[in-house]
Amino acid sequence: MTTSRLAMLFLMPVLATGCASTASATRPPEPAEEKPAPHGEPPPREDGAALGYGYSSEDPIHVGGGVNGEHEYLEHLRGPQGQKVRYERRGSCCSFESPDLPFGSGLLDVYDVTYDGLEAPVTLYLNMYERKDPRAPEGFRLD
Repeated sequence: MTTSRLAMLFLMPVLATGCASTASATRPPEPAEEKPAPHGEPPPREDGAALGYGYSSEDPIHVGGGVNGEHEYLEHLRGPQGQKVRYERRGSCCSFESPDLPFGSGLLDVYDVTYDGLEAPVTLYLNMYERKDPRAPEGFRLD
């Protein structure tokens, strides 16, 4: 056997294992899973009745206008004594169907909202696709 054949005989397994070990290194990363939106507690009512509008995915605030519509609504939202609110988008959740939407369905956006004097942030559900006379949820007002 010649020297070049012997060299090839020894190099082939080394090269083959080197290529095999890089397969996982070149694989694209798995897509990150979006965490489900948390459910915050609405401010308590004096009469003890359950709150709904805006505080649940079953009765979201229909602001329309896309993301800009959501931000415009939240900029006008105030605490009960006119306090400016602070908000943070938590993500999307709660698929719903609507024949008025281009693809027939959409997702709600979830925001944590607070203002000075509120013990803990509350979670509000907003529909950016459809506008249906948005109003302030219980414990808030619109200016």
